[in-house]
Amino acid sequence: MLNQTLKRSIQNTSKLLSKPANYGQPVASTHGYMMSETDLTPGISTHEYEQRRKNLMSQLNPGDSVVCVSGHVKMMSQQIFYSFRQATDFNYLTGFQEPDSAVVLERDDSTPRGYKMVLFVRPKDPHIELWDGARTGQEAAMSIFKADESKPAASLAAYLKNTLRAHKTVYASHPRLTDRPRKRGASSGSSGSSSSNPAKALVDYLSSAIRGQTTSEGDSVLATLGLPNVRPLGPLVEKMRSRKSPAERALMRSSGRIAGLGFRDAMKNTHAGLSEHQVAARFEYHCAMAGSQRQAYVPVVASGANGLAVHYTANTMLIDKDDMMLMDAGCELHGYCSDITRTWPVNGTFSQPQRDLYQAVLNVEKQCIKLCTEDSGVSLNNIHRESVRLLGIELKQIGFNNLRFGDLERILYPHYISHPLGMDLHDTPSFDRSQKLVDGNVITIEPGCYVFPNERFPKWFHNLGVRVEDDVLVGKNDPLVLTQEAPKEIADIERACHS
Repeated sequence: MLNQTLKRSIQNTSKLLSKPANYGQPVASTHGYMMSETDLTPGISTHEYEQRRKNLMSQLNPGDSVVCVSGHVKMMSQQIFYSFRQATDFNYLTGFQEPDSAVVLERDDSTPRGYKMVLFVRPKDPHIELWDGARTGQEAAMSIFKADESKPAASLAAYLKNTLRAHKTVYASHPRLTDRPRKRGASSGSSGSSSSNPAKALVDYLSSAIRGQTTSEGDSVLATLGLPNVRPLGPLVEKMRSRKSPAERALMRSSGRIAGLGFRDAMKNTHAGLSEHQVAARFEYHCAMAGSQRQAYVPVVASGANGLAVHYTANTMLIDKDDMMLMDAGCELHGYCSDITRTWPVNGTFSQPQRDLYQAVLNVEKQCIKLCTEDSGVSLNNIHRESVRLLGIELKQIGFNNLRFGDLERILYPHYISHPLGMDLHDTPSFDRSQKLVDGNVITIEPGCYVFPNERFPKWFHNLGVRVEDDVLVGKNDPLVLTQEAPKEIADIERACHS
């Protein structure tokens, strides 16, 4: 992966000479080494973004509209900011990577594209760009991102005030808007709070979402909107996002490959005396050098009994030669996440108890992956129930003969088998665990077993924590493991550790 990227960058040397950048993100004319001429963002074409918006708007009625806002720069301390990551639905619909932005889509069947797109962005500002680097600006928002109109971000409230009154329903990206009905007995509007008034919630949120807006301006918009219906945008977009396009599948395969090879490198370079943090740092370095923009989440790097905590992220302890290392980590590549867990012996060779428990969990994982097809007709709930049944069988075969009711699901295997994966680590939160999987879904498969010191559990397994996780593309007839570069068979793990 890294060699391919370097080779491509050399072949496109002429495209690397347009510094400083003129835009607030990579575009084809300035970053030819990472994207094609038809790409709007690396790996995703301008045409695909257009189709996403058309597909969304085709689900709406004439006169309906969409309002979707970008993410914000978040501060770590005082004036020190975190690296910016775009809000997922806004990213999915626009590809625009700058903060303090918004898009309004208005269904209009009289236009060739069937809708109107207005993109609200930060204007070009030479003084600010002197300090912070280039902004894309309004002109490029139309020429590159294909907006019908582009306006300064600060004009969003005024635009809503002047245009949305005529719209029947507004679908908005608002964290407090849900499809759940109001509880019986709740006030029908006497309080005027955002939680009880969807229109006010929308305006308050959008007004504060764009830097420089004030609550008073939001109230002014509210007074003239008179919106009859405000609904959450999330479920509509998440339904689209749940089935990955060929381009998305390719990016997720690349993300999985990078992270998988990072695990192989971590196994090779783990030894007693290192700290868990150093193993995490090596994984992050490998992913960054292979092209990843960031880690998908704070990694779990748990040595020994630390592996009993499912979400252990302190990563502060020194590693002992007799420890098992449980690492749960992934990377993000051009907006798409990977999520892998592997468990391996620090000394490179599984002891018999380590081998037995690891193989039991691995057997469950492999059987569950086989179910990840559309033709299987299963849901995530079906797969989880099967994983519990299979693990119970596996554990009995290695000596867990005194289990009580609840020991398996409450202590030994307390977490769920899976979650959707994509642009977010826990992708598409409206995804129903009881719905049948279909071709194009991407999910994780992650059984585990955590043996606390308890007289009911065989003592030779005490303080062992084992988890195995892969990312799986659901196919019509066959699943595809997107993270296959990460060793998981015992022989392959031991070979990687000793290489």
